[in-house]
Amino acid sequence: MQTKNITIATVLATALAGNAFAFQPVSGEGPLFQSDAVTVSTVSRDAVRQEAVANPPASGTNNAVAAVIQAPSQVTRAAVREDIRNAMSHGYAVKSGEMS
Repeated sequence: MQTKNITIATVLATALAGNAFAFQPVSGEGPLFQSDAVTVSTVSRDAVRQEAVANPPASGTNNAVAAVIQAPSQVTRAAVREDIRNAMSHGYAVKSGEMS
């Protein structure tokens, strides 16, 4: 009795699974999306080559680390100190120490 039920369950599972997987395309049989408009690049080959030389592909041990590029600051140390003194004289308290 048990063998008969296992056989029937296997046959039913195979029959039902065949319908479920019939809608999935096999590799290479999927729809080809070739209706996209073809555009011609307006960038010259030399410009592309110069950009590739300026931005080489990431390689090496730190290839996932982005390069930190900071804009040069136009503010001098004296100007920053003067701004902090001015702010403190108007009631701004600099948060520092263990309770900050």
